[in-house]
Amino acid sequence: MKYVYLVNRFHLGEKCDTIIQKLRQVSDAAGREYDIIENDSVEDAVRTAAWLKDKEYIVTAIGGDGTVNLLLNDLMGTQNVLSCIPLGTGNDFYRANAGILQKGIHEVDVIRINDRYFINAACFGIDADIANDERFIHNPRIPRALRYHVSVLYHFLTYRHGRTLKITFDGQSVKQRCATVVGANSQYYGGGYWISPGSSITDGRMELYIIDDLPKLKMAKLILSMKNAGHLKSPALKRIETTSAVISSDHPFGANIDGETLISDCFELEMIPKGIRVELDTEFVNQLALEN
Repeated sequence: MKYVYLVNRFHLGEKCDTIIQKLRQVSDAAGREYDIIENDSVEDAVRTAAWLKDKEYIVTAIGGDGTVNLLLNDLMGTQNVLSCIPLGTGNDFYRANAGILQKGIHEVDVIRINDRYFINAACFGIDADIANDERFIHNPRIPRALRYHVSVLYHFLTYRHGRTLKITFDGQSVKQRCATVVGANSQYYGGGYWISPGSSITDGRMELYIIDDLPKLKMAKLILSMKNAGHLKSPALKRIETTSAVISSDHPFGANIDGETLISDCFELEMIPKGIRVELDTEFVNQLALEN
């Protein structure tokens, strides 16, 4: 199957020429049939997405979780295969699944959220505030590997209280003040936080995590414990396995899906088993030896 590499110059900037050179080098050595499509603007990327609708290629997003999410939404309902080369702030999708989806093309689950889709995780509450804060997440003056952590620190220091959310699942409803709510299809989010160790993108279920509003010191301990899944022991956490959920509030609030921002007063989440085909070629990525 033919590969198509999407190189968004408006996002990757001065690294583009190096990336293209390495892509050609490694792809030629591997005997791949491929095209490299350079998008100089968002408008170019939109036109490329429209062109892909009736194709059947392995389409590769070069970037982080947000880039993967945008491509996922472009490819849903087509015959194309989703792939990625991780060069973003978080790279949680690749981190969680590269070792699992080795060798070949796999059918994996996606989750619909209103009229969009995500493949990794959706978060609501302080987590969404952290991930949506453009002052830090896409700030070129902050090293890429530190951006999420700087945003975590800022929002922890300025945190006052959580949001009152209504969470409906499997015929039950919970309405409470929450620090955060996470709907997980995969294991990691937020640049390496191990939110859902039991998740798999091939098991047809969603893990829903509801974390109570907490005092700051307890919040700090809980956030730090997420690196090694210690939050699962917290009495402030409720964990639910489901295939659909509705998260709503009396006022519009923010969500973050795989690095992309959504705003609404109601989010409907629905599991779509085997919703898209994915290839993650770790050997190819390692041979590229590209750095963020």
